[in-house]
Amino acid sequence: MLQLDKKTITEFEEAGVKKLKVFFYEAGCSGTKINMETEFEITSEIQELKTEYWFWLYVPKTDFKYLENANITRVVKADHTGEEKTRYIFSSDEIEDRCGCGTSFAFEKPVPKIDLEKLKKMRENFKNKNN
Repeated sequence: MLQLDKKTITEFEEAGVKKLKVFFYEAGCSGTKINMETEFEITSEIQELKTEYWFWLYVPKTDFKYLENANITRVVKADHTGEEKTRYIFSSDEIEDRCGCGTSFAFEKPVPKIDLEKLKKMRENFKNKNN
């Protein structure tokens, strides 16, 4: 069951939230971030996720398997400009990689890109300097 932090739940209750959509989008150092919205159309591409909350929770069908047993914590942090922004920290056993600030993640370990020609030249230069 997807769990949200208590402060976020309290604020949703005070705001009278009736439905919530949780979804992934491409962004950040690790490639994926999570977001939420309360104003959306219910289409065949999203499905309800059972929760203990009073509001209806919807997720894209493509993301269901990652969201069904996860946790989301909302934090307010200043960005590089000093402006405070709401961010979400997504926690799940499915995560294989996470950025330094914790807001972006990946479900697969990144494969390092190696330029073999550049590596070969570096080895040659190293050998030449040590001789």
